[in-house]
Amino acid sequence: MTHTTRLLLSTGLLAFAAQSAMAACTTTIGSVMSLTGSLGALGQKIAQGAELAVADINAAGGADGCQLKLALLDDQTNPAVGVDAAKKLVDVQHVTAIVGALSSGVSAAVLSSVAVPSKVVLISPASTSPTFTEMAMQGKTGGFWFRTTPSDALQGVAMAKVAYDAGYRKVAVMYINNAYGQGLSQRFSAAFKHLGGQVTQDVVYNPSQPSYRAEVAKAASPAPQALFLIGYPGDGTTVAREWVAAGGVQNFLLPDGLESQDFINDVGAPYMKQVHGTAAGSADTPSLPAFKQAYQAKYGELPTQAYLPNAYDATVILGLAMQEAHSTKADAIRDAIRKVTNPKGEKVYAGVAEFKRAVKLLGEGKAIQYIGASGPLQFDKNGDIAAPMAVWSIDPQGKVKVTGTVTVEQIDQLRTALK
Repeated sequence: MTHTTRLLLSTGLLAFAAQSAMAACTTTIGSVMSLTGSLGALGQKIAQGAELAVADINAAGGADGCQLKLALLDDQTNPAVGVDAAKKLVDVQHVTAIVGALSSGVSAAVLSSVAVPSKVVLISPASTSPTFTEMAMQGKTGGFWFRTTPSDALQGVAMAKVAYDAGYRKVAVMYINNAYGQGLSQRFSAAFKHLGGQVTQDVVYNPSQPSYRAEVAKAASPAPQALFLIGYPGDGTTVAREWVAAGGVQNFLLPDGLESQDFINDVGAPYMKQVHGTAAGSADTPSLPAFKQAYQAKYGELPTQAYLPNAYDATVILGLAMQEAHSTKADAIRDAIRKVTNPKGEKVYAGVAEFKRAVKLLGEGKAIQYIGASGPLQFDKNGDIAAPMAVWSIDPQGKVKVTGTVTVEQIDQLRTALK
């Protein structure tokens, strides 16, 4: 064998080894979600949205040549547990981006204690508290915070409109004592009063109590036309049962946190005569049917609950950002997120074929706009998006069913009037 032959062979082997190493590389994305606790009934399904996104991206060739891996940890709907889980992901698995959390209280703790100090991207599919907008405006997020669901600054206004349009003029509010409950209660009350309604009682309750009879008794006097119950399926079930048992009116206003078939079944649909609910809506885009088809093929029937498409979109955006940045560094991912959701870019949608097209376009130096399963995603300077709110109820068979939409334009009109 000549020296030249040996050199060519050696070079070829090195090239082959490099290609093999690239094909075999893995990038881990962290995820902190409520798989148990008050939000567990919703969180287990929401996590499937993130897992489906990883599967689709990997089927399209991965992110920047590497297969993605989702390291999913349970926060038990508990801020302290969520912080510990996030620290494990960052300190042990060295992740630079986390999908989650779901509860606003958990996300706020993870953001302040882990994501910002460690400079890790945190993108939530379900945390809706207005607190995050305020933190961003105060420069407390470092630009590492994003969410693919609208703020309760929008949901509170939408619920006020739904309640008023349903003919309710006197509504009692019971809300869980965390950032989610506090923010949504405040926004609803302001909007409902502006429309001409009256909040008869505004009662806070703490999670994980064995009984809420005292809080229920306070909320029931004076008697309202409906109860706006803000919480999660675990504690919310206990509150709703005790409300009905005490003779409370069986007209319920329910937010995204209670858009759960398990919650309805546990309370008992016959005891909920009228239900008007709101949750993050999905705009009608080509990505939504593609997501639904892929979900049904992998997991079966798509449940009627919020945030599955939002979790899918959050994870896809991280993968596309890594592709655009050619990096897994947190600051590079952070800066690339708005580049792959650029409204001036060529539109790409959900699904394996579309992700392959996105990689091609980015490789050609072209701008793209990922249109998500939850709708067009355009993040403002605070990491927020604008999106419609779905209106839901329960049908005669006791099944959760989406019945309408409050549009972005309708929400903006009412929000403008409130200023």
